Amino acid sequence: MSTNNDKRNYNMTDAELCMYVSNLCNFLTRDLADLEQFGLTSDKIESFKELGDEFEVFPTDGTLIGDVMITTEDKNALRERVLSEIKAMAFRVESKWGANSARYKRLDLSTPSSLTDDSLLVTARTIQIKMTDYLDDLSEFGLTQDMLDAFAELNEDFERAKNAQSDAVALRDEKTLERITRGNELYALVTRYTGFGKLLYEKTNSAKYNDYLIYSTGSGGSSGGGTNPNAPAAPTNFRYDFAERMIRWNSVSGATSYSLESSSNNVDWEEIYQGDATEYNTGEILPEHIYLRIRSRNANGFSSYANLNIVYNLVLNGPANLTHVPALPGFTWNSVVNATAYEVQLRDSNATDDDYINLYFGNSTQLYHADQVGTYYVRIRAWNNEGLSGWNLLAYSVAP
Repeated sequence: MSTNNDKRNYNMTDAELCMYVSNLCNFLTRDLADLEQFGLTSDKIESFKELGDEFEVFPTDGTLIGDVMITTEDKNALRERVLSEIKAMAFRVESKWGANSARYKRLDLSTPSSLTDDSLLVTARTIQIKMTDYLDDLSEFGLTQDMLDAFAELNEDFERAKNAQSDAVALRDEKTLERITRGNELYALVTRYTGFGKLLYEKTNSAKYNDYLIYSTGSGGSSGGGTNPNAPAAPTNFRYDFAERMIRWNSVSGATSYSLESSSNNVDWEEIYQGDATEYNTGEILPEHIYLRIRSRNANGFSSYANLNIVYNLVLNGPANLTHVPALPGFTWNSVVNATAYEVQLRDSNATDDDYINLYFGNSTQLYHADQVGTYYVRIRAWNNEGLSGWNLLAYSVAP
């Protein structure tokens, strides 16, 4: 349930508020001699500016969401490793005593992939303890104390990653409320000081009166470019350079800064850049489907938006480091950015490319497959909803 403490009291974006405060400080300093009758001083203007500067560098929700995403990715990667290790441990027990044996059933492996993170952690630690009891019996299947120690450390890493994700989520909630509070406090000063200016210049100086107007806001907090005829024009030649991962636009005469926003649905927008440059480095390839819009600004307000809709198919790399691991037995490979699944196929040396058999299709980066004597070829490729990579091939031999 929302409260008055978690509602913004202003319609402009946080970046717009920061810029407005910066411009307002200039106007207040310029008109200080006239405004002193309202108790305004240079110290108060400086304090106001400091509040604006502090608010400008306060972590945005986009940054905090990014932190949550990073910790979630780290946690999920470790979760997959824990699941893979559980499968490897279970496979050794099954190989020694069979899937219907009491020792196998003692592991209690009922769909571990569907467990919550907390339950999976408890299960993994329990299996690590039970496998210690089987260490001597399973040495012939490659189980060592070093493996169990590494599994125990992996479980510790998984717990730390799980806690880091929870902390990031909690921090985002905390900082979101703090940002709203700070923004509301800053905007309260904006309305107070603009009120002074409007009261002072309403009948005496129309130009200065306009400097103290807070323009009506539309979607996203802009003036729409039509409210004030002195607002700048919208940027032109708005484009995305895939190779350099740069979003670029032409400079606008009279503009002091630009506000760049992105959306995955063309409804909910997030500001990803605000400044006076005419390009922005995304750092990584943008998602396959994304909407971008940009507008320019000067002291008189914002322009209308220039829009860019990016739709393209990602080209996936083939999974690297495809490796035959006799100790599993099976194969491992590196994960591929933007891949949602991997396809693995196998043939022996006497077969042709048309005779590959399907071994696996899923999102793990590890496959368990019992070795047979002979020379074989295994190949793998990555998938997502937009397409697939080429095949990566591995040849290996198993001696009698």
